[in-house]
Amino acid sequence: MLPKYKEALDKLIEDAYKLANSAKEGFEIVVEVLESKDLERLKEAKALVKGSSKKESKIDMKAIETLALYAPEATDLRKVATIIKMSSEFSRICDYVKAQANTLMQEIINEEPIDDGTRVAFYKSTLKALSLSVELIKADDSALHDLIREISIEESKCDDFVSILEKSIISTMCENSEDMEFIVSRLNSVRKLERISDRCVNIAKLMKFAIEGGKLKL
Repeated sequence: MLPKYKEALDKLIEDAYKLANSAKEGFEIVVEVLESKDLERLKEAKALVKGSSKKESKIDMKAIETLALYAPEATDLRKVATIIKMSSEFSRICDYVKAQANTLMQEIINEEPIDDGTRVAFYKSTLKALSLSVELIKADDSALHDLIREISIEESKCDDFVSILEKSIISTMCENSEDMEFIVSRLNSVRKLERISDRCVNIAKLMKFAIEGGKLKL
């Protein structure tokens, strides 16, 4: 690998890591606020994920410049392509974090019920999947399979939590039709949150592809 290409690749990885970490730190605050109900902290979470699309676009442009300038071999080409797609995944996760912060902020302002054990567990499992996917960016190749396995476990847990929460929400919908707006909002929030762990699995597949090659399936 040429020294200048390695330098460019390392910079791309660092930029992708910063984008990913902003999503993780933002969601950490959202999970914390489930219990603290601190609106000011939610504003910090939203600030952390602000401008994620612009950051993604800058990474894309730097990646294209890297490809154009250095014409890397197949292995290195996979890494650059992975960074492009991975940054897109993390940018979308930032959008979901912002949506969750907005939803939680509204619930706190309206004094709506928040403290649900299953919901908290769901958020924490989602956060773990997200944290592991951030680790993947700079992890040694030897740690790849363990991290992917752990992400898959958390994603499976999230699916179970969603199933439980959906049944509970739909049951409430049948019993309290006058609270329909709140119930539908909570249902939408749960389904959007599920997409974070799904995208973490996509990121894991991307990293596996970058290291091992083969056919990428998302």
